[in-house]
Amino acid sequence: MQLEYIGAFNVVLGVLARFWPVWIALVLVMGASFAYKKRLGLYGQLFDSSVGIVGVGICLFWLFTAIFASTISPFNPLVQIPIMKDALPGAVEPQSGLVYLFGGDKLARDVFSRMVYGSQIVLIIAPAATGFALMVGITLGLPAGYYGGRIDTVLSFLANLVLAFPVILLFYLLVTPGIMETPIPYAMAGLFFLFPIVFFSVLF
Repeated sequence: MQLEYIGAFNVVLGVLARFWPVWIALVLVMGASFAYKKRLGLYGQLFDSSVGIVGVGICLFWLFTAIFASTISPFNPLVQIPIMKDALPGAVEPQSGLVYLFGGDKLARDVFSRMVYGSQIVLIIAPAATGFALMVGITLGLPAGYYGGRIDTVLSFLANLVLAFPVILLFYLLVTPGIMETPIPYAMAGLFFLFPIVFFSVLF
């Protein structure tokens, strides 16, 4: 069966239209934040600079995307529709008439819906990654700043090495088949267990 496609312009319009609850929430929250920024402390100060406004806007966009994922997504991200396998962006699903806005993957799932629901996973991983980065930075940064010299160089290198390693790649490695037969998971578990202890020891 031959698939029908919509044009690139209509794909863009379709994507923007699917995010309608996010746009409404953004307007309400950003408008209220601007109106009461003097009463909002540090958060309100972010709206005194264009960089702060953009940063808050991006964070709120993904937050609201995660909250309204079920409304935004046209398809269940796990549902497979065989005819949509490897479909190009803009492919129309014959039965429902809905569009695979970003196309289909090799398992015939809607890429757009998977991206939207992926924002919920990001909200889980991001705070953990930020907390880990904070612990690494303080644990290695305080001794480096206090002693200086070669110790500073070595500890700064270690901190940059840890923080530069992509968290997504790390989690991907941990779920790769056969990885449990290597010492990598045990080393990572040891680090995750050790860093909080050292962190609080250094801090207090």
